[in-house]
Amino acid sequence: MKRLVLIDTANFLHRAFYAFPMQLTTSDGQIINAVYGFASMLISLVKEFEPTHLACALESEKEIVFREIEFPDYKATRVPKSPEEQAAYESQIPLLGEFLEAAGIKTLKSEGYEADDVIGTVAVGTKGKAETIIVSNDRDLTQLIDEASRFYLPAVGKGKAKLYGKKEFLEEYGFAPGQLVEYKALRGDPSDNIPGVRGIGDKTATKLVKEHGTLRNIYKNILDIAPAVAEKLADGKDDAFLSRKLATIVTDAPLEFELKDLEFKGLDNPKVAELFEKWGFKSLLGKLGVSQEEGKEEKSQLKLL
Repeated sequence: MKRLVLIDTANFLHRAFYAFPMQLTTSDGQIINAVYGFASMLISLVKEFEPTHLACALESEKEIVFREIEFPDYKATRVPKSPEEQAAYESQIPLLGEFLEAAGIKTLKSEGYEADDVIGTVAVGTKGKAETIIVSNDRDLTQLIDEASRFYLPAVGKGKAKLYGKKEFLEEYGFAPGQLVEYKALRGDPSDNIPGVRGIGDKTATKLVKEHGTLRNIYKNILDIAPAVAEKLADGKDDAFLSRKLATIVTDAPLEFELKDLEFKGLDNPKVAELFEKWGFKSLLGKLGVSQEEGKEEKSQLKLL
């Protein structure tokens, strides 16, 4: 069975940026912490899942995403990086591109759509052709879990990594993966500034979804719901349906791809080794199985000042 790993690139790179200090530089002073962390995590992923196919989903660059057209305050509450952090982060994006190109890893994006939508479109488009594992710390993507797709949450801090299928999701949330958008329609999502229904919290949202299944059914049966909750639902109906739309991952974004184009041949190739040598990633060379010359002392160019 073919196995496709889909990576939420910006999420992965952002996590790597904060996992390693900015003082991590190459011999010529280029900050390299995010790329180093990204490469290190990717090596671990490849060893764990042994993908036959792999792709990195990118965010839209040139056009405003459709969610911002629907709701201008979408993601408005996110705390931006400091100017120093932003400069250090952006300086590494071309280097990440070099690494992905050297590794033969396909990048995919659709202008006007987020990386989540790209992942959703590819996951649905390859259903029946490959087993899909979606990799991100953004749990919004768990709504894509089904018989063909699973979600991998990498370890953060002292937390453990977890691979979610339908069973694991149901055990944790109490409802099916596809119902996550119904939950977010009610509860909202502060991380993306999705409003939800004012006054509806986690427990009430979960209870309503478990009892009624969908947002439409909740409003269809609003007279059967406790008056205090029904009043909040009535007042927040417009926000609820807007929130559902914002939370729903698109699975038919304009994107041309073929599964064969996402074939992955591994990281242990001369081009990757050359880049790692250039950047001083000697420890990562060892993880790839690239040996040093017999008896030669290893002197990494990677500096931690």
